[in-house]
Amino acid sequence: MQIKKELQEYIENNIFPIYQKNDSGHGIDHIKYVIKRSIKFAKQFDNIDLDMIYVIASFHDLAHHIDKDNHEVLSGKLFYENEVMKEFFTDEQRQIIKEAIEDHRASLKHEPRSNYGKIISSADRNTDLVSALKRTHAYTIKHYPDLDLDGMINRAYMHISKKFGIDGYAKTYCYDKEFEEFKTNVADLIKNKYGFALKYMEVNRIMDIKEKAKMFAIQAHMGQVRKSEPDKPMIMHPIGVGQLLESFGYDDNVVAAGYLHDVVEDTKYTIEDIEKEFGKDIANLVMGASEPDKSLSWEERKKHTIEETRKLPLRNKLVICADKINNLEDLFLKFEKSGQRDFNAFKRGEESQKWYYTSIYESLISGEDKDLPIFLKLKDILDKVFYKKENLFLRDTIFVDNQDYYAKLRKLHAQKIELQRLKSLVTLPKPFVIEFTGTPRTGKTTIINNLYDFFKKGGFEVSLIEEFTTSKYYKEELRSKFDSMSYSDRDLAIFEEIYKQLQNAVLTKKDLILIDRSLNDRQIWNYRRLVRGDMPEDLYLNAREKYSKLSKQLIDFLVVTSADSLTSLRRDYNSSLALENRSFLNEANLGEYNESLQALKELFVESVDSVVSLDTSRMSMNDVSIEIASQVLPVMRKKYIKAFQQKHNLK
Repeated sequence: MQIKKELQEYIENNIFPIYQKNDSGHGIDHIKYVIKRSIKFAKQFDNIDLDMIYVIASFHDLAHHIDKDNHEVLSGKLFYENEVMKEFFTDEQRQIIKEAIEDHRASLKHEPRSNYGKIISSADRNTDLVSALKRTHAYTIKHYPDLDLDGMINRAYMHISKKFGIDGYAKTYCYDKEFEEFKTNVADLIKNKYGFALKYMEVNRIMDIKEKAKMFAIQAHMGQVRKSEPDKPMIMHPIGVGQLLESFGYDDNVVAAGYLHDVVEDTKYTIEDIEKEFGKDIANLVMGASEPDKSLSWEERKKHTIEETRKLPLRNKLVICADKINNLEDLFLKFEKSGQRDFNAFKRGEESQKWYYTSIYESLISGEDKDLPIFLKLKDILDKVFYKKENLFLRDTIFVDNQDYYAKLRKLHAQKIELQRLKSLVTLPKPFVIEFTGTPRTGKTTIINNLYDFFKKGGFEVSLIEEFTTSKYYKEELRSKFDSMSYSDRDLAIFEEIYKQLQNAVLTKKDLILIDRSLNDRQIWNYRRLVRGDMPEDLYLNAREKYSKLSKQLIDFLVVTSADSLTSLRRDYNSSLALENRSFLNEANLGEYNESLQALKELFVESVDSVVSLDTSRMSMNDVSIEIASQVLPVMRKKYIKAFQQKHNLK
């Protein structure tokens, strides 16, 4: 049976040209591939109309450029509304064709509704590994243009694994030997992420020696952790070294050697492995940064390194210099965070370490321009760690009468610097969200402003969301409308607005979102209404469960501040010139608020990953801010480390 000539001519002249708008993975080459396979698979079924098969395959991705996430439905609609197609097929045939187009997508949960749907769904499966990697890359660069190479590789790895892995969602409803062989090839490829990355870069002609080196180092150091900070993967150090060298603009081989500099020293791989994989130049750079036989004593090894470093060419010295900078910065931050100069993690004490690092610095600058920016950076951190260099203006002038406060700020600053370094390695999947709630006049606004300033000055992208019910938008746009509603309807409407506001904020590319009274604050209002008898218990419990689940999805940290009623009132009067009675701030109202906070403690723990409740009655506002920041920063640190582990699929 042949496809009607008039039908084929119409499709080729009027439908195929539209595929120029799609990405190459869903372009005309893919359509012709699916047409060929569809006609082949049609032979496995009885009473199949090839004209229908041809049209289904020709239309199935037509709307991909319009809406990739809903393209199967839109493509079916484009076919069904096509007037010319009505001349070729009956209404019953058109309905079958439309449903088959809608059913072709591999990720759909339901089985195709007809044999036509099973044929197109099977024909749409990839059977060629190179093609699959190319299609994935084409899709990624069009729809995720902001991803760097590392991000593209990770996305491709996850996509290929989920779709075509052993338990992948892509299925076939026809006998397809090619597809089974393809899945076997995929299973072999995804066993090793480094091998996958190489294949992906090779196929898509984006091979990058720096990225290749980083991927190799990640696999080589898999499972290793930093000795001084066991919660951090070891690979963070080599990646930091490579990025530092790149930030100074050094050549690709030097940067690659930065990523690889610890591989020979700390993994199973030899310098011969490095030379075979990356060539003599990079192997030489790595060798220059590797110590001799570790069976020698610490002193012998260090003396040998100091002498050999002095003789090395500048490019070798650059790798060594970046390594020492990264190590000393880690050490400095550890000292600053703890407030103690602890060298117990090292084989030798402070004086020996001071001798070694000072001697290495002198060997590095020997015969070189000591004013090179990378050498100046090493000298600066060397002086901070071993010669106690610090900002004397801050210590002796600004904080001369408040050294304890200065010491606390230094600890916070070190934690922030560590977060900056982690941020340079990985981006959080979503902004870190902190909600602030609690009794009025307990320092909430001061904390928010201080944290905003703290992170903003540290280079973090921060968004501040004001309290919704006191916002200009609420007062001018919504209040009159909401006031006419019942308590229940108004509460729901306010919640929906707050939820929408937070959802929109989370979709931004911010690092941090500070929100004044959000989802958990609505829980307090609902509880107070329940206690007063203004809200039925069943409605309260339903709202409580709903708010808690949504909070868990969106909010990472909850700050709850309280104070005794009289303290809150004193703060209010002392911060204002007005002596008139307050309509809202009175002892009874504040007491009720505090009781609600106590009653909801367990709920708050369920609603966010981390919560801090702080009684600020006897605390200064500066101490309150320091206490909150000191609890927020370690949680953020864990988030960044977890995101790094997930990004690189670390075990």
